[in-house]
Amino acid sequence: MRSLRNPLLLFGLTLLLTGVVGLGLQRDRPVTASETLQATPNPTEIALFDNLPDVDLDDLPIPDISDILDEDPALTTSLDDVNRDIPLLDGRDFGEPQSLADLPWERDRGYIAPSGLYQATLESYCLHAGTHGPGEGNGYGYATLDGPRGEIVRKILREAVNYPEFEQRDLQMLLWGILAQTRLNDMDDNLQAIAQEMLTDSEISEINGGALGLIPDSARRELFANLPSQVRDVLNAKAEIRARLSQANAVYEELQDIAVLTGTVPEGEGSRNIPQDRWSLHPDGYFVRYSPSGYPRTQVDILVPRPVRVVRDDRHRITAIDYGDGYGVQTEYDDEIGAISVPGEPDLEIYRFSTIRLVSPDDTLEVRDRGWTFVGTPTTGDADFSQWSHQEVASLNLLAQQGSVDWQEAQERYNRARETQEQLETMRNRMDEEPNAEDVEDLTDYDHYEDGLDTVLENDREAQGEWLGEHLQKVREGFAHAICELRNLGNRAACGDPEPDPDPDPDPERDPNFNPRPNPPTTPINPGGDGAVPGNTRRQRLGISGRIAS
Repeated sequence: MRSLRNPLLLFGLTLLLTGVVGLGLQRDRPVTASETLQATPNPTEIALFDNLPDVDLDDLPIPDISDILDEDPALTTSLDDVNRDIPLLDGRDFGEPQSLADLPWERDRGYIAPSGLYQATLESYCLHAGTHGPGEGNGYGYATLDGPRGEIVRKILREAVNYPEFEQRDLQMLLWGILAQTRLNDMDDNLQAIAQEMLTDSEISEINGGALGLIPDSARRELFANLPSQVRDVLNAKAEIRARLSQANAVYEELQDIAVLTGTVPEGEGSRNIPQDRWSLHPDGYFVRYSPSGYPRTQVDILVPRPVRVVRDDRHRITAIDYGDGYGVQTEYDDEIGAISVPGEPDLEIYRFSTIRLVSPDDTLEVRDRGWTFVGTPTTGDADFSQWSHQEVASLNLLAQQGSVDWQEAQERYNRARETQEQLETMRNRMDEEPNAEDVEDLTDYDHYEDGLDTVLENDREAQGEWLGEHLQKVREGFAHAICELRNLGNRAACGDPEPDPDPDPDPERDPNFNPRPNPPTTPINPGGDGAVPGNTRRQRLGISGRIAS
């Protein structure tokens, strides 16, 4: 047992327990070496402890590294919060993007966007000091910014577009300080002035109330010595940032050297693969994906899904899709052949297209007796088309009306359908509310239909034309809209759903000058305040602003 009789030691431990000794945790400035020496108690103070009993040091509540680690950081957003990424859209082409900056801007709502694909390079900010910056090969997913300072950080990022007079580097220094839990009153006058302009008095008091003190290098080395390197780097960076910002005239480049690690980036614990072209569904009803150029600039792609009206028959086959802008698709099936069963999949069938009618504002094109689609849900994963009989293979060739097509094409499309089903299951598991089984089946059948339509139109000479690519693009946008509806269960209005139409079938004989929606629906887009989190946990979490990068 370690006993406590030395008055000087007891005095030192008492100071430690009150948060004063050496660490200066509650001081407005760091404790200097001379001040530490001057803290030696006088004889009167020593006498106060002369008659104290022996104390077991093992029983004293002396703070240790766990007290530091158990405290919530200012921002808690992590890879675990990336739960709205959509693998179902991987590899889909949505055409050439338009400039987001060309859209009208409203201060309280953001960019006002009709359906379509948009792109902008926006200012972004490092929100995870002590980690590596973005790099090739690592994709990012959308996540909300949560934690004790999440709302304040989000507000600064969101409001940056409304304060063009504040330089990005000054806003970055302010954010580094807030996330390192630095007292705002310890920062230089310029950063304090920016905070006074952008934040309320209560928010400023909140920042100061959650601040940490300065930890001398020697104490920090001892406290952090046995921590994993990934944790140690972050805690060291925060401590160094607090120290630099508490000095007069803190230099941005010095803070950047502390916050942004360089060199080889190993894969961090808990990492997962996020492809660079991965879309995430924003809660406001549009899709985003991020391509950072270092931490200060991020190319943001935004897909506003096109609301569509889909008509199905009593066999759940899609018979019409109306995009509301003069474009549409009508489909008829060959019921003389009827359904062809899929071996090993009792809930999946094949139907042949007898007519595909492509409707545009200026023309209507019909493709006859070409192609086929699955209808239903693959559930077993056991389908093996190589085991089809000669009669079944002949039926499949009849479906495609091409003698060169055999069971291999069916197997490839079946494998893609199985992959879609697995991705759907992952999405369902991330949802707070269990979706309706019919809604899931609708999305599955739309994916089957899109696959069949793509195969027909891309390989049929009669279907080739200037507007074919636009037609296929709209079909893909319709699929994205169906995903938005399913994933945003309970908030489908965010997906721009149109009012129900009692007669949604597109009319191929209508006046080509007719515009069914003179005022197409729009969606407010404001990326400011969003978080972008990398698949590699050793890379930096980013904050996105709505301000166009220079």
